[in-house]
Amino acid sequence: MHYKKFASRLLHRQPNAGASVNSQILREVSQCAENMNGVKEGRWKSTLTFYRPMIARYALTSELRRDFLGFSMHDQPNKYYFIIRAQRLVLEADLLIQTIMEKLQSYKMRVALNFEGIQYRLGDFQVRVGKVALINSESEGNCFG
Repeated sequence: MHYKKFASRLLHRQPNAGASVNSQILREVSQCAENMNGVKEGRWKSTLTFYRPMIARYALTSELRRDFLGFSMHDQPNKYYFIIRAQRLVLEADLLIQTIMEKLQSYKMRVALNFEGIQYRLGDFQVRVGKVALINSESEGNCFG
């Protein structure tokens, strides 16, 4: 499998006085995408969840002691993806797998992040600009992908 390399540039920037850093960065990145003839395709939303095994219940079973990630995307509403990092596996499942996981009580959700923003088309590339926030938290940051 071949991976294409891409170039990126990190620019030093100074926020405007009185502006929220997060909202100002989002405006600037969105404006850059539009200035490069990017076409706004609409909004996007994704959720990333970190799962941990219920250690007390499965302390002796090494197979169940693996952490993994769960991922859902707005453009695939009936799919849920598990990423098992230790084995470098990605599992695609129906969205109902979350209900099954809750009933089995083998794993517990530790942290969940909500990503949302605006999607642009720049030539052959899809660029997503948005905010990331802990679910049930007031903290948030920016994401660009």
